[in-house]
Amino acid sequence: MDVREICAALWRQKLLVLVLLLIGGAVVAGGLWVAPKTYESVARVEAAKEPTATADAAAVDKARRQLAETADSTALLRDVRQALDLELSVSELAAEVDGRSAPGRTGLEITVRDPDRVQAARIANAVAARIAALSWDDAIVTVTVTERAMAPRLFVDPPLATVLAGGLGSTLLLALGVALVRDRRTETVDDANDVESAAVAPLLAHLNAPADLTAMPALHPGSAEADMFRHLRLALEAETGSGPSKKVVVAGVSAGEVSVWLGANAAISLAHVGRRVLLVDGRMGDRFGRPAQPAPDTLGLYDVLKGADLDRAVSPGPVELLSVLPAGTWGHDPPDSLLEQDFDRVIAEASQQFDVVVVLAPPLDVADDARKMAVGGSLLLAVTEGGVSSSALRSHATRVRAAGARLLGVVLIGRRAEATAA
Repeated sequence: MDVREICAALWRQKLLVLVLLLIGGAVVAGGLWVAPKTYESVARVEAAKEPTATADAAAVDKARRQLAETADSTALLRDVRQALDLELSVSELAAEVDGRSAPGRTGLEITVRDPDRVQAARIANAVAARIAALSWDDAIVTVTVTERAMAPRLFVDPPLATVLAGGLGSTLLLALGVALVRDRRTETVDDANDVESAAVAPLLAHLNAPADLTAMPALHPGSAEADMFRHLRLALEAETGSGPSKKVVVAGVSAGEVSVWLGANAAISLAHVGRRVLLVDGRMGDRFGRPAQPAPDTLGLYDVLKGADLDRAVSPGPVELLSVLPAGTWGHDPPDSLLEQDFDRVIAEASQQFDVVVVLAPPLDVADDARKMAVGGSLLLAVTEGGVSSSALRSHATRVRAAGARLLGVVLIGRRAEATAA
């Protein structure tokens, strides 16, 4: 998928993305709400020489160096604990208090971390006040509280920015991934743009199948129903007109008889304009719900693949110039191996007698037969409107080309008649 397809998919799934983002945001917010938090409060003190004092700067520097050592001394913390009537032990209080020189300044920062934001400020202010009350170098140096600690509004642990970036970022990625996966599975092919974008092949026709798929409108030239196949026939003639014989495999994406209806009518339409057409039923095997029979009454493709004479298996069709090769009655040989070994030979033999060989193949999601049959020829794909996802159609089209077949085009079959019948 390119960037435009991704953006289009996300737009189609925008409600899902929004819901997942809201859920993810609620989970992150809930996690932050119940998570243990630590608040940080800072007070600042500074050491300076008394204006009337005659001491040199060395005494002041000594006092400043002693500030950090005093801030977390056991004696001072014991006094603070008693003054504030804290439940914390001295060792627990020492773990919360950190006194260090303020960067770029001549004072001390007293940083207190505590689960209670108000208590963090009380402890920081109490430590600062206790330090300021101590006697320093015979009163030639004064220590003052230059900044009182305030109860912080935000916690520092867990780190809010990291949690939000990680939680919401992960939620966004998950939402985008789920939206793309859901779009690939649920976005269906409904119009020409969807078809051509997913299959990277032209839409040859957009037809409405009748409620009764055994009806053959192509048998009645000149009727409105037969005119549905005019553009499709022209496209097929353009494909098959460059040589004496061509192979066109017709298959659907999923199980159903729509592709059979399409292929049979296309073959009849070609025969009406003077093309010698062989319509082959390539749906062999018990996977199509047809039980094997012990003694075949009519030869078919299976028998020809096993060595039977092609002429004996071909029967006249419902219109002039159209002949039919049924699937035949099979035995225990797997159709896959027969197709790989003998299908090209049978088609080559049929090509000497017919202008076009139209093969009704199994659906692409049932078997690989259609892809194997179409190698060296073309595949006409029948897609039911709203019946296949864009990703599935794209995948099948890619596999058809990878097998060495040409995807002639797609016929989009409307579901209106089928819905009426239901």
